[in-house]
Amino acid sequence: MQAFEPYIALNSHVRKPVIHISLNPSPKDILSEEQMTLLAQEFMEKFGYGNQPYIVWLHEDIDRKHMHIVSVRINEKGEKIDHNREAIRAQNICREMEVKYGLHPTLGEHSERELVNLQKVDYPKGNVKAQVKHTARTLLECYNCHSLAEYNTLLNLYNVTVYEVRGSVNGKEYHGIMYGALDDNGQQVGTPFKSSKFGKAFGYEALQKKFAASTEKVKQDNLAERTRQEIIKAMQDIGTKEDFARRLKEADIEVVYRINPEGRLYGITFIDHTCRTVFNGSRLGKAFSANVFNELFNNPNADHERLIPPTQPETPRQDRDTEREERQEREERQEQQHRRQPETSESLIDTSALGAVDIFSMLMEDDHTHEYIDPSFRYGRKKKKKKRRRRL
Repeated sequence: MQAFEPYIALNSHVRKPVIHISLNPSPKDILSEEQMTLLAQEFMEKFGYGNQPYIVWLHEDIDRKHMHIVSVRINEKGEKIDHNREAIRAQNICREMEVKYGLHPTLGEHSERELVNLQKVDYPKGNVKAQVKHTARTLLECYNCHSLAEYNTLLNLYNVTVYEVRGSVNGKEYHGIMYGALDDNGQQVGTPFKSSKFGKAFGYEALQKKFAASTEKVKQDNLAERTRQEIIKAMQDIGTKEDFARRLKEADIEVVYRINPEGRLYGITFIDHTCRTVFNGSRLGKAFSANVFNELFNNPNADHERLIPPTQPETPRQDRDTEREERQEREERQEQQHRRQPETSESLIDTSALGAVDIFSMLMEDDHTHEYIDPSFRYGRKKKKKKRRRRL
């Protein structure tokens, strides 16, 4: 705190001189204190705070290790460190570090906890509406889906189904969404629920926006590439459907087959639990369509050399570093095009960067906002109101 005071004294006009950050790696990543320290250091350097005094400490008040970081937003020249688009920049840094160090992509703390504890809907247990809503909401928040069909495939894993209902009222067409419960055999049980019973976030328009956002995120973060490469590895020396599914399971990818009564595979969907994205096979490319896998599984004379893509060698580290630098330059150019956003909060601690980043990110939950700040930090000045001159 004493190290912050000289910086804060250089610019008393900054209303948020102290910033609080929480970096929360996924529980799947077992990291040592040394590794977490290096992650914190690299994050602060990329975030523009590498030359600032900051405190990092390990915290274990929840079910996994995470780090808290406190720093000061005023540099040694008395200038306020740029806060423009902090949430987006922080998220990009976290995603980049996840890829660089092979960490699991992460969500918000609440969503992660909900997903870990998520169970299949149990119709005999009762309170079906609440079970279905909770499952639908959690998966919608946690996974990327491009379409209603992909979302439905994901929901089916948890004994939930979703489907569209179309019709017309007074000459106007409408698109309705229905949710229902399934038994362990995939058969619908009980009465389905209109999406309006759950809220607007579950309706047709909201789902279309979610699917569009997911499509953009998958494209922007190149999430499909990891899935493709794991599938290609599993396709080498491919055997039965069961063996293929087992191989993918080891890579944290679930495969869902759709087979007609005649035994022909007519649909295939891949659910990548690492990047939390659902892909219909054809979306990944022709080499991953149901027709290709139907040929591989059912035709002993299938041309494997033609049908199975070759595995790609790993990108050399130097190439990855070059790509990362080019991407950083593009992001910096984009940032310069945006206006600075005015500060509006009266809070001493700046949380503007805390809203949009996920678990390996910056979080400010309610139970983390009560840190003690020494009164000597409060140098903010109130603007004096100008007195109106009375007209005669």
